[in-house]
Amino acid sequence: MITYLNGKCDRSMSLMRLLAAIGPILLLGPGCGRPGGEPALSAATANTPAIARVVTVAPERRAMRRLSEQPGQIEAVEVTPIHAKVSGYVASVAVDIGDRLKKGQLMAEIRVPEIEADLKQKRALVQESEAEVKQAEAAVGVALAGVEAAEAKAMEMQAGVRRAESEVARWHAEFARVEQLAQERALTGTLLDETRSKLEAAEAGRDEVKAKVRSSVAAVAEAKALLEKARADARSAATHVEVARFEAERAQAMETYTRIVAPYDGVVTRRRTDTGQLTTPGSAAEPLFIVARTGIATISVGVPEADAPRVEVGDEAVIRLLALEDRKFQGKVTRTSWALEPSTRTLAAEIDIPDPEGVLRPGLYAYATIVVEEHKAALTVPATSVVKEGGKAYCVTVADRKAARREVKTGLNDGKRVEILSGLGEGDRVVEANAASLADGQPVEVAEPPAAASSRPKT
Repeated sequence: MITYLNGKCDRSMSLMRLLAAIGPILLLGPGCGRPGGEPALSAATANTPAIARVVTVAPERRAMRRLSEQPGQIEAVEVTPIHAKVSGYVASVAVDIGDRLKKGQLMAEIRVPEIEADLKQKRALVQESEAEVKQAEAAVGVALAGVEAAEAKAMEMQAGVRRAESEVARWHAEFARVEQLAQERALTGTLLDETRSKLEAAEAGRDEVKAKVRSSVAAVAEAKALLEKARADARSAATHVEVARFEAERAQAMETYTRIVAPYDGVVTRRRTDTGQLTTPGSAAEPLFIVARTGIATISVGVPEADAPRVEVGDEAVIRLLALEDRKFQGKVTRTSWALEPSTRTLAAEIDIPDPEGVLRPGLYAYATIVVEEHKAALTVPATSVVKEGGKAYCVTVADRKAARREVKTGLNDGKRVEILSGLGEGDRVVEANAASLADGQPVEVAEPPAAASSRPKT
């Protein structure tokens, strides 16, 4: 009896099956009337293993991947609620839902009269402070000139002291000469008295000049003190200018909050404001707009516990969207939660997807297939060649026209081919299909693969 493992037969094979079925009947007919060895021959034939016709293949080196496909939905990388910083009335609204935005683009304006008035006041204070600085600098110049004048006057007085001292010395000498002559009775007492008076006048003049010198020194000190005061006033005025400028900058910053601008390139997904509406500052209030970033999207999926330890940042992934007719997008694992969610035993993995066309809309349902493991040159056989029995894996090899069961250790399995880690070599011939029906040592006949038979020219 011939067994067909490739599932195909022709008419000649059907005839052979019929002959195999009626053969024992034909043998029994003549044997009924004869004792001898013919019934024994029939029994021996029945115990002989049937010859199986099989197709064999050689193990091949191929890249094998372990894939994890999980459902998820497209999300924007950034979604920002736009709130008002100041309280006021909406003066104008420049965008609506679905509008594309560029970073810094005006979205709305808020009218706040108090901020406008405060900004004008602070700018006026800056101008006033700058004028005070100029006035203080002028006062410094005046004080400096006063110091110079006082010092010049003091120097002049010092010169007068020297002249007065010289005059006193001259009259001292003259008085001594006249007094000597008066003692010798060469001169009258009247001339001596006149000389004494002139000496006393010179001494008085000297004392007066010295007093003026002391006064000029005091004037110099006073002028210097006024100069220091003027300089201190100038420094204070400069500080006032800085304070006024800071206040003006703060008012200017508050004024910029009246202009609502886009934080990045994106699209308006929600608008909740109208012209004339009173805005309430703070995140507790309803946002004026919600903006989603465009140009890049992300999908978050839960990777099962069995694959979670193998998922790493940078792993390749393919995103398939049902709404886009199964269109596929390439991406990579960008972030993982590292820890598994206790309730689901899954690892949160996020995959960023470049989206220059802007077709990946948040909320679209998608499937993400992550390459969690890859072997570049794995030794593989068809999945139909592997038999699982008793928790072990086997392949059936053919040598010398006999089947031989060989235990193998398997690795990655993509559903079509199975990685063989041990038990087979590249030179082995492995039964391609229906290996479970073959017994160890069973005779086999190797048939030509169907593809090769169909391509062979007919004679």
